Amino acid sequence: MNRYIISLLSANRVGIMAAITTAMDELGANLQEASIAVIQGFFSIVIAADFPEQRDPTLIQEHIEGICNAFNVEVCVKDPQVDVPSILPIEECDRYLLAISGNNRAGILRKISSQLGQDGIDILDLSATSSEDGQSFEMMIKIAAPKTLDSMDLQTVLENTCSNLDIAVDIISESDSAIISSQSQTRMFKL
Repeated sequence: MNRYIISLLSANRVGIMAAITTAMDELGANLQEASIAVIQGFFSIVIAADFPEQRDPTLIQEHIEGICNAFNVEVCVKDPQVDVPSILPIEECDRYLLAISGNNRAGILRKISSQLGQDGIDILDLSATSSEDGQSFEMMIKIAAPKTLDSMDLQTVLENTCSNLDIAVDIISESDSAIISSQSQTRMFKL
């Protein structure tokens, strides 16, 4: 079996997931991991799946596009053996959740992600939403930071980075983040 990472994007429509999984089943794929988001009426999914040896990325992409033709799906297939991710080994990092909120304006995520990148911090997950009037926002960013980076120093750096943006940034340790993340996402996504 060969593992491929597949991303798909389309306007959201009823039946799109059935079409994607039908195409994958016909290819003999075994789903290993998936993440779905629907944002502003657009459906996005990233899938890690194992395929039989004889299935190459071009065949996989063409077959999924063919089965999902009615949904006008854009498909991208990556081979993690060729396009190797560079991430911190789990034993060399600490995981945190950044809870960020405040007045909404352009450039906030750019400033924060630029600072995280400069500090060698990997963004593992991100969810954000703005208020109905667009004036305020809440964002949760799951990060992996090198163990050599002190969380208090990171808090200070992020506060300084965001000092002129009128936003609050809190760093929550991995052990505390499960409860807080669950509560915040419930609030953020109005479940």
